[in-house]
Amino acid sequence: MQRKTIAIVGFGDLGERLSGLLPPVNWRCVGLRRNANAVPEGVESIAIDLRDAHSLCVLEKLQPDALVITLSPSDRSARGYEAGFADAMSAIVAGLGDRRPDRAFFVSSTRVYSETSGGWVDEESATADQDPHVAAILAAELTFLDAIAGGIVLRAGGLYGQGPGPLLKRVAAGRLTPAEPPRYGNRVHRDDVAGFMAAVLAGTATTDDRLINLVDDAPVALQEMESWLCAQLGMPYDPPSSVATKEVSAHKRIRNGRLRASAYALQYPDYRRGYAAVLHRWMAHSEREDGLDLH
Repeated sequence: MQRKTIAIVGFGDLGERLSGLLPPVNWRCVGLRRNANAVPEGVESIAIDLRDAHSLCVLEKLQPDALVITLSPSDRSARGYEAGFADAMSAIVAGLGDRRPDRAFFVSSTRVYSETSGGWVDEESATADQDPHVAAILAAELTFLDAIAGGIVLRAGGLYGQGPGPLLKRVAAGRLTPAEPPRYGNRVHRDDVAGFMAAVLAGTATTDDRLINLVDDAPVALQEMESWLCAQLGMPYDPPSSVATKEVSAHKRIRNGRLRASAYALQYPDYRRGYAAVLHRWMAHSEREDGLDLH
């Protein structure tokens, strides 16, 4: 079988996890990032600048069979999101030239949905088009889907699994979500983001959908998750009693029916299994460093 090429634009943690799942005998992995250094052995690295369309012409030369795109805003302003998502995606598509990969993934975000009060949403639910930050992400999605027939947008929930992460650090420091009202969160372990893409490329997961929510099976109230984490850390669970309703952050519960229909089996289908693995690695590392630093 002829060896295929996969180009990973914005090569970072997800790209590293994915490259580790692709057999080198079958795949040539090329990571494209601002800094061409610090990539795993076996991954070729090319320096690019998403603000410089000329540097992206390397994609046309690579003629990748598969493509992965992860983007981030240049800053937190609306213009930063436009530059980091909409403009960057247009430059990537232009850099491909006339050839298109057989399969491509754009790792987007469940932030795009307009639901704010804890209701259920799926891929057909309304999006927050009037929010300029969301509009920039949606513009990138549309450009990607219009340009690449084999493209799949992966709307990922809150990513975790790289170190303790902000949630676990916050809980360990005793900064807990008020007990009332409930506020739901949706998460996905980074291994499952990479695992799903690898499974699709290997043909062990199949889908005709071009837009998929990548979240685990258990959207859950933050209060429940924080209580469980406190128990695992041997800490008392003592959250503030309540917060004014007007101060409650937007939240939603996200269905993952399309993901489940693909036959991909989540490695971490709920927060308990996912954070159990995170805690195990964190505590083992902390013990090697002479004590668990909870702060």
